[in-house]
Amino acid sequence: MFRTALLATLLCMAVGAVAEEPAVRDPMRPFGATVPGATTDARPRFALTAVLISSARRVAIINGKPYQQGAVVDGAEIVAIEANGVRLRENGVERNVSLGRSTSGRHSVTQGGNGS
Repeated sequence: MFRTALLATLLCMAVGAVAEEPAVRDPMRPFGATVPGATTDARPRFALTAVLISSARRVAIINGKPYQQGAVVDGAEIVAIEANGVRLRENGVERNVSLGRSTSGRHSVTQGGNGS
């Protein structure tokens, strides 16, 4: 009975070890080549998921955390919080992040902070 239990335990451990092996690399693919359709960690830099506006304050949920105007998110200052998005400033460059959209920092860029 002990041998059967020991054998069953070892078999389960062996199956678990095989299941955790990484995917097999194609031996004909050149080194450094990427697989078509493979995704990388292309998480956006600023993901605005909600805007909360009351008579007392305005809060934007960016990257899953609440922020108010003047706060700094990943090196960018929140200049304005509006009903449909936020305006961020970093190194004198402003960018708009619309609600429900995300940006890596390359979209909707305007130079300067005076609205020009």
